[in-house]
Amino acid sequence: MSDLSERLAALTPEQRRVLGQQMRRRAARTGTPPADGSAGGAPARQSLYFFASADTVSAREYYRFVLEAAERADAAGLHAVWLPERHFVDFGGHSPNPSVLAAAVAVRTERLRIRAGSVAAPLHHPARIAEDWAVVDNLSDGRAGISFASGWHPDDFVLARTDYAGRRADTVRIIEQVRAHWRGETLAHPTTAGGTAEVRTGPRPVQPELPIWLTSAGNGETFEAAARAGCGVMTALLGQTLPVLRENIARYRAAWREAGHPGEGDVVVMVHAYVSDRPDLEDYLRSAMHGYLRAYRSQTTAPGEDEAVLLESAYLNFLQGPSLLGSPGKAAEVLGLLGTAGADEVGFLVDFGLPTEDVLAALPALFDCLPAERAR
Repeated sequence: MSDLSERLAALTPEQRRVLGQQMRRRAARTGTPPADGSAGGAPARQSLYFFASADTVSAREYYRFVLEAAERADAAGLHAVWLPERHFVDFGGHSPNPSVLAAAVAVRTERLRIRAGSVAAPLHHPARIAEDWAVVDNLSDGRAGISFASGWHPDDFVLARTDYAGRRADTVRIIEQVRAHWRGETLAHPTTAGGTAEVRTGPRPVQPELPIWLTSAGNGETFEAAARAGCGVMTALLGQTLPVLRENIARYRAAWREAGHPGEGDVVVMVHAYVSDRPDLEDYLRSAMHGYLRAYRSQTTAPGEDEAVLLESAYLNFLQGPSLLGSPGKAAEVLGLLGTAGADEVGFLVDFGLPTEDVLAALPALFDCLPAERAR
């Protein structure tokens, strides 16, 4: 039996009860927010993060949803919106070029920062990255920013100009070239006609320096590399526990100081979010989260005989652990935990498979959990 819902349906009521008890105990051990109020203040900034799987919603409906959600976030005083880059798969598949969607968001919002989360650097020429996002910067009057990733899916590299094996080093090099182009410097690039061309990109952006982050799935070495390069970090709790996140942020801050950069750097953490007091929330979210986690796992892991149990375990860990899935009280405590861990910004991943109208209807409850004074 390959379908997850069929596997779970095949369990007897007693098996489901026992499985649920086991998974809840495991979730309680691995990250339930403390009930004693020991969590600190929420991260200073809050944003929306988009990364829907294309098999859950049509492209036309999804783009309408992103624009409407961004408008509501803008009106509510959130800090930014993050847009992904994915190719050739359903997972994130409605966003092959975040700069195109970012341009649409730019003209529908007034204050919201507009960021790539992420640009897969080795798949693009640095001059083109600078050009595309300078357009977004002008359309938004200086609100553009980019988190760069090295890319990890081999099939994506049919688009690449560089070798897959060297993608991490290439990403660092490309980031520096994008920065130079953004500042208006002229760089020499090889051409396929032979020789090199001296290139100065246009249009000129509004911001003199491009805000930049490096995306990490939880690898501490990536946190340190970002600090050495003077970049922020975009990360998520999907690939690391809260204690590991805390350790990685500490490594990042130490490496930042050692590199001699001013300030403390910047860490953004993406977290699944759906805030509601509805009594059937666990059952309501299950199908969407199972589908999302299954799509995520399919990028890295072949399904096995225990797939249903693994996904149910992961789902309950999200529901009862450090996510923003649950009541307003739980959400407030998790925001406090993220602040205590050292996060500067939390990105609310809201498009994980629920109907778009349900997500839009739930945004006010999410926004109501935020601090009264929101950093711009």
